[in-house]
Amino acid sequence: MMLSRIAESLFWIGRYVERASDQARVLEVHLDLGSTATGPHGMNFGSSLCRAMGAQPLDCLTFEDVWETLGLNPKSPLSIVTTFANCRESARRCREILSTSTWEAINRSWRVIQFGGLDHLRPAEACREVRDFTSMIVGTLSDTMTRDQAWYFLAAGRYIERTDMTSRILYATVVAPPRPATHNVVLRACGAQQAFVVTRGREDTLAAAVDFLMRDRLFPRSVVHCLGRAQESLAALDPTVLRSGFEDDAQRLLGRACANVEYDAEHDVMATLGATTTRLTDVCKQATQALTTRYFEGALAPEWKER
Repeated sequence: MMLSRIAESLFWIGRYVERASDQARVLEVHLDLGSTATGPHGMNFGSSLCRAMGAQPLDCLTFEDVWETLGLNPKSPLSIVTTFANCRESARRCREILSTSTWEAINRSWRVIQFGGLDHLRPAEACREVRDFTSMIVGTLSDTMTRDQAWYFLAAGRYIERTDMTSRILYATVVAPPRPATHNVVLRACGAQQAFVVTRGREDTLAAAVDFLMRDRLFPRSVVHCLGRAQESLAALDPTVLRSGFEDDAQRLLGRACANVEYDAEHDVMATLGATTTRLTDVCKQATQALTTRYFEGALAPEWKER
């Protein structure tokens, strides 16, 4: 087993890169809504988004407030700038494991963001730039890492974070607002619009979009797909096969959550979405705590604030 310091750093690199990418995407959708929505709808979505991400809704009364809190404010613990700073620090702690090209991709992205390289861009352009940075980092990691324990810690972090973010975005767009967003907005916020059209294009309803994001086994951002991949990553870290049950608490938590979502009746997916997204957020937190206890020697891991 590798050093707990390195394992923890790789796990959080996976989470931070995924968080920055997803947050940039949903902010871009929010900014588009802000420029086209009339009345309180856009503001309600912004407040719901901040609440889902762990910020105080009163801090996000305007579109500028949302961008300041979740975007480029280095003093906000929830901002993209802070996420990249944390990612770079995690990479520094496991520098000996990462390839030179991976370290350069992370460090270059951090320097651009940390020293104001996005400040002169329009928010939508800044979001796209962030997504380009994260795509470069993910691609470099995928191309240069051997599929050993280091890779599986990284992958577990990415898929747990993606599950968490998909749940939070569904909460912010469908559950929390007085008027749910349209199915196109929800799909765009989760990076799923084109995949949905190709797969289920005739089902242009919010219920179909939510079902796709929750239960489609082949879409890489769906909750069921991410939970399954997270379980596979954890199983690779501990290949011991028991005749019954699971020794690993994180596997047990993720497996139970996956089964609950996957075996819901279709009409229950929308009806119980609020409770399900809240439960999934809790499961991701509990699974992270279980991994910390088992592999990271009780190190205090960063975590989302409660919404």
